[in-house]
Amino acid sequence: MRSDGVPAETIARTLHAARRQLAAEFKARTPEPLRSRIQDRTTATYGDPGGPPIDALRARGKSWEDIIDSACRPGVRFF
Repeated sequence: MRSDGVPAETIARTLHAARRQLAAEFKARTPEPLRSRIQDRTTATYGDPGGPPIDALRARGKSWEDIIDSACRPGVRFF
């Protein structure tokens, strides 16, 4: 996307949405009771069972580049 001249905000929003979708798909495949434990931890950490909304990241001072970088990193191992 960068080589096509796409602005950092657009890249960040695209990658953030893709990461949240991927996380939702894997959480849906996770058997109980682990799924509930993961969702509870995510909600406790970010205030949202899907992870931090992009507006919350921006409000915490994250730049578009920070969001791009974090969307490309694997999450914390839960178990």
